[in-house]
Amino acid sequence: MALNLEGDILRLLAPEFPEILVRRYRILRKIYYSAPVGRRTLAAYFQVGERVLRREVAVLREQGLVKVEPRGISLTALGKTAVLSITPDLKSFLGLNVLENKLLKLLKVRRVLVVPGDLEKDEIVLQEMGRAAARILRECLVADMVLAVSGGTSCAAVADMLPETPGPPGITVVPARGGLGEVVDYQANTIAARVALKLDARYRLLYLPDSLSDAALQLLLQEKKIKEVVSLINTARVLLHGIGAADDMARRRGAGPEELQRLCRRGAVGEVFGVFYNCRGEIVERIPSLGLYHEGLDQRVHNAIVVAGGRKKARAIAAVVGNHPRDLLVLDEGAAREILRLHGEGEDKDNRSQNEGIFSPEKH
Repeated sequence: MALNLEGDILRLLAPEFPEILVRRYRILRKIYYSAPVGRRTLAAYFQVGERVLRREVAVLREQGLVKVEPRGISLTALGKTAVLSITPDLKSFLGLNVLENKLLKLLKVRRVLVVPGDLEKDEIVLQEMGRAAARILRECLVADMVLAVSGGTSCAAVADMLPETPGPPGITVVPARGGLGEVVDYQANTIAARVALKLDARYRLLYLPDSLSDAALQLLLQEKKIKEVVSLINTARVLLHGIGAADDMARRRGAGPEELQRLCRRGAVGEVFGVFYNCRGEIVERIPSLGLYHEGLDQRVHNAIVVAGGRKKARAIAAVVGNHPRDLLVLDEGAAREILRLHGEGEDKDNRSQNEGIFSPEKH
């Protein structure tokens, strides 16, 4: 048997090492987002006894990764560095590199980044997705470009995690579509404005509902200012957007029982910009709306960044990204594994998630 990877050798010499590494990384990540935080809170979060948690924190403190003060536990500069840089070995132990390579072959995407954890079980994973997508977004920015962003919790997380550092000069940020009338923090207009402020960039907003009749759309497009903003949106060089599960998005758009049944009969699983797709990526329904036009999207946008997560969105992600090319995909481990399962990839013992059960009582 040939051993080419340091990770393989470490597994042979110390089979428990990957589990320890993953466990302590998760503790550091939780402290990073919650500091200062108490031991009791950490123990409750990981569902372990305080004695077990105290022992782990003591080790991290000895290594200079955390500091324990009366107000709670926080990270040292070294600890922050450890959290913000996932090493190749850690990705290997988590099985993330395997997931990313499989998804690259399966989906029509140039680059895949899988964030450790399951969004539906751990709220921190959404912040991690936002941080990863924000880093990629920064890499795509150039001077005098238009950046379009969609609404939703995933894109809101990107805005939250985007460092407040000026971007290249002359950037204009716009919403990809009109609003859905949902929570203000998750509307495309709000997110576009927040991203622009972080980048010290200009922004133009589209204060109109996303879903309108064809007649209303044509009438609004005669308004000079609205026409200018829509035209600007459709010159976007970089696009940041999420993906919605078809039934959830239909309800948010005010669909009634008959409309939901129609979408179900047509096999709709995912939605982007008012366009509903089935598992084969075929358009099964389209809602007229103002904003980024679906036609010619691949030719106009230089970098399309998708950020979406959660096992329940696996079909939607695969339907959209797997059939309509995107440049970059950021998703959580839960969604990644579910996509592979749906496509018959399955999981073997060595590659299953190591984020579950890592504090098992019998191992302490």
